[in-house]
Parts: sequence; structure tokens; C-alpha cells
Amino acid sequence: MPQLQTYLTYDNVMAHSNRVGLHLVLVFLEVLVFIAAIVSAYLSQVNAWSGFITVSVIATVIFSLLKIIDAMPTLRALFIREDMASRMALSAERYGVKDYFNMQSAKDQTLRNESTQHEIKRARGLWLCANSGASFLDPGVYRHWQFIEQRLNEGVEFRVVLLDPFSQEKAFRNQINVSGEHFDSKVNIGNLIKLHNSFPSLEIRFAKNGMHATVFATENCVFFDPYQVGVVGDRIENRSFSLRIEHADPSEGIGLYRLFKSHFDMLWRSSVAFSEWIEASQEKLPAGLPSLKAR
Repeated sequence: MPQLQTYLTYDNVMAHSNRVGLHLVLVFLEVLVFIAAIVSAYLSQVNAWSGFITVSVIATVIFSLLKIIDAMPTLRALFIREDMASRMALSAERYGVKDYFNMQSAKDQTLRNESTQHEIKRARGLWLCANSGASFLDPGVYRHWQFIEQRLNEGVEFRVVLLDPFSQEKAFRNQINVSGEHFDSKVNIGNLIKLHNSFPSLEIRFAKNGMHATVFATENCVFFDPYQVGVVGDRIENRSFSLRIEHADPSEGIGLYRLFKSHFDMLWRSSVAFSEWIEASQEKLPAGLPSLKAR
């Protein structure tokens, strides 16, 4: 996978900070002290005592300043200047954010998809909570399914929580959209039944409340895509941003990996099994669906 050139890369962060410049200045001063030592030694040899004293005093002041800065990291911090972009990046990185994707950009969408597929390939376990999960579970979407299918064939466990298409939360979103359907066309129940019957390591559940983001997680990282109800052009605009988050242990609060993985865990515990949902929704389901095999 090509290296992602995103906002939170080291080069981009440093471009908005004087940290590198400050480091170079301190290195230059150390070299200057070394040169001053050589010059003062020469001046003492030729008995140029006034020049010797001047160079020695300057070198002593610079050397003392360097030792104080080295002994007091907080003093070094006083000289650091960063703009808003650098502060945002460094703050987010402390909590585990490694990549930011602008989902209104086709280029960033491609980068996010490539990054997601890379993580699927190396994961030992997969977790997903989403409104429909179509980009991961529907072969017709042509996004992540082929990579998911390969891992399911290898026996990797994949736990999925989807928003109940008959829930009040989904009905509210449908009402906002002009063409609000009575049934979410993205949730392909027939396809989900076939997947349930074909892959024992895939477990699907449904939740009625709390689906405020797509969270796709592996043991290595989390992809977080928030949901909202902002309307643009008479429909909810779902494209905002996506974050790739790794484990972090910040000095204040908790890492975002832990937080958003906990979001999935809560939905998982409060959801119902696919078989229970099918049984409870019989009267609302379309006709001709395959039979769900018992496990």
C-alpha cells in the first residue's frame, strides 16, 4: 500500500512548527562553542589576551545557555512556536489519531479505502457497527467485500452490529430524506442471510439505538466515521471525515481507540442476535427470503 500523505504525517506537522528550526539553532550554537574553544586556544598561544577574554566570555555564555536548556525541557518548550495546524495534529496524535481523511475528497476516499483494506488483510479479528454495513458486506458495492470474504474463508471472526431498519432511529433518518423509504434499501436482508449461512465466523446482530457512527475495528486500529443529520440538497449529507486511530495512552483522559471500541462493545451487548431479529420481524420482511440456518 502506498504511503498515505495525510494531514497527520510528520512532515506536515513539522511544516507548521518551529521545532526543527529550534533544533538546528541549538546544534549551530554547540558547533559555535566548539569553534570558540579552538579560537580561544589560538589567541592564548599568540598572547592576544583581549580577544581571548572576549571569545571566552561569549563561549561561556552560549555554553551555559545550552546546558540550562538541556537541563530544563520546559525552558526549551518556551521557545517553541506552532501554528493551529501543528497544534491540532499533535493534540490528536497524542490520543491515537494517525490519519485524517476528508470524505468530500475523492482522493481521500480512495486513501481511506486502501488503508481499510490493508488493515483487513492483516487483522486477526474484525468488528463493525454501522447503519447498513453495505460497503463491507454487500458484494454489489464493490468496496471491501472481496477482502472481507477472503478473511472469512480463513476463519477470521467478524462481529457486526447493524442498525435495525425498522427502528425509530432509522425511521427518523428516512423522514429527513425526501425519498425516505419505509425500508432501508441498503440493508440487503437476503444477502445477510446467505452470509450468515455460509460463514460460521460471521456473527450479525441488530441494534435499535445508539448507532451514531460507523466504527470498523481490528486489534490494530479503528476507523471512525461519524453520522449526523445535516441536510444538503434535500438529503442527509453523509460525507464528512474519517479517522484512523491506533492504540494510545495519553497523560489525560483515554485514547480514542479504547473509546470508540467501547462504543462498538456497548452496541454489541445491547443488540439482538440475527435469528431473534428475523423471528421478531417476520411480518415486516419481504417475501421470498432464504431460510436462516440455526447455529
